[in-house]
Amino acid sequence: MKKLLLLLAVGGAATTTARAQSPAQQAGSAPTTIIRTVPPAGGLQQTPEGMVARRIEYLTAELALNADQQTQLKPILLAQREQLQALKAGRTTGGRRYGSPQDMKAAEVKFDEQLKTVFTPEQFNKYTQMKVDQVGKLPGGRRPGRPGARPAAPAPTE
Repeated sequence: MKKLLLLLAVGGAATTTARAQSPAQQAGSAPTTIIRTVPPAGGLQQTPEGMVARRIEYLTAELALNADQQTQLKPILLAQREQLQALKAGRTTGGRRYGSPQDMKAAEVKFDEQLKTVFTPEQFNKYTQMKVDQVGKLPGGRRPGRPGARPAAPAPTE
């Protein structure tokens, strides 16, 4: 009786295993490639033009840009995207993580100077405030009490 139960269990396991394989795998061919239909965790990979279009939509909603400003902004954002990609490509060849801090700061200053010509002074002030607020929201942002945060300046005494 025990032998019969053992024989049935082994036979059932072998049958289940054989049915679990696809016909291509049973024939001895290479396993098939699984194609992901779910986008990666970061979202869909977009073209630079798609990312720029999304950025323009966001800035239009936040800063109330007019149509002329939107058309002026597109080549500036595309140039910035290309420059940042070039800096990131340099990190793999030069061994640096994100390009030199001087290169990144120079790119940011150049970009801000170009934006000053497109935005009104009120829009540019709001844009700079949005950048400051965004740094605090990032996981590595320098907020008080976080590792890497600069200590607050002491209050002046009289």
